[in-house]
Amino acid sequence: MAAFFIAITVISGEELEPLRIRGLWIVRDSMVDREEIDAALTFAQESGFNHVFVQVRGRGDAYYNSLLVPKSPLIRDSRFDPLGYAVSRGHELGLNVHAWVTTYLLWSARTPPETGSHAYRMHPEWLEVDAGGNAHRDIDLSAPRNNSFEGIFLSPVHPEVNSYLQTVFTEILLNYSVDGLHLDYCRFPDLDHGYNEEGLGVFRKRHGFDPRDINNAQNLSTGNGNEQGISPELEVWNDYRRRKITDLMTAMHAVITLSGKDVMLTAAVKPNARVARHKYYQDWLQWLRDGILDYALLMNYTPELDEYMQSVTIVSDSLSERFRSRVIMGVATYNQDAQATAEKIRVARLYGFEAVCVFSYDSHKTNLAHFKPILEMLNR
Repeated sequence: MAAFFIAITVISGEELEPLRIRGLWIVRDSMVDREEIDAALTFAQESGFNHVFVQVRGRGDAYYNSLLVPKSPLIRDSRFDPLGYAVSRGHELGLNVHAWVTTYLLWSARTPPETGSHAYRMHPEWLEVDAGGNAHRDIDLSAPRNNSFEGIFLSPVHPEVNSYLQTVFTEILLNYSVDGLHLDYCRFPDLDHGYNEEGLGVFRKRHGFDPRDINNAQNLSTGNGNEQGISPELEVWNDYRRRKITDLMTAMHAVITLSGKDVMLTAAVKPNARVARHKYYQDWLQWLRDGILDYALLMNYTPELDEYMQSVTIVSDSLSERFRSRVIMGVATYNQDAQATAEKIRVARLYGFEAVCVFSYDSHKTNLAHFKPILEMLNR
């Protein structure tokens, strides 16, 4: 922390460069009808935001018209097309509208989806399994939960999952004039997952061993961001899981390129790049270097300044200026006061980041005055 304060002292006399991207995440709760969408987009435009990330796939459902995915039951008028309206209204207001979609996270409510066509019901064989053999299909959704439970995940190693997701997202790209496709939960639940039975069968046939035979203690030791000294088998297995996530990102990059549309591909990612790569198999630094992603949105949501700075400095040290300009620093409003959020925006700008995104409009949409210090820092 001492080094951080010295650095800020040295550079705090510099004027802040204007932000190229001032983004706002808008959660699906504000995508249910015209009034909610109007309120969110009007706030964004009047507050100086120029990019909005509207959530249109929350938990395996659709806040748009789809032939593939059931529409969310939260939409009050089943004939209403939230994404279509948001794109039209957002463009009228001069906003860039990104379709924010979850990828592998499929369900998290305490009761199963009512719709029989939901992937949770249609394809239980696609769901995740951990190293202990605990299948997500068998999780009792109504049981008490600990803080680590995020929900039911699709398994990236299952041979049909990525192609399914690619088809779902391509439908959006073909049918809507979005300015961006924003992928969320493009990762494993943690390093102890990926053991879907059918997916393991494909891996065993290709590599000649079963990853369940690897010493589990060694596997768990890699989550701190260091894989030095691990067995060759574990290295192969970890790279295989990383590649499965990268395969989906690469496929969507190809779809956008072939479409000829001017659409940005972005992803919401774990902010500590080392942890992202080694614990969640989300190799977003490499995605940027390889030109797969246009922007990585770091979910740097921690209220703790030293933890926030750790992620900032890892990115600064790991990426050249060329690629650092394609990082959007995400900051939170739901777990800290507005002044603390504003200070984190200031720090990001002092470190040369030209793009910031705020999570989220919905955190304080009933008290918009909360955003005042945040907006002042964004628009300085």
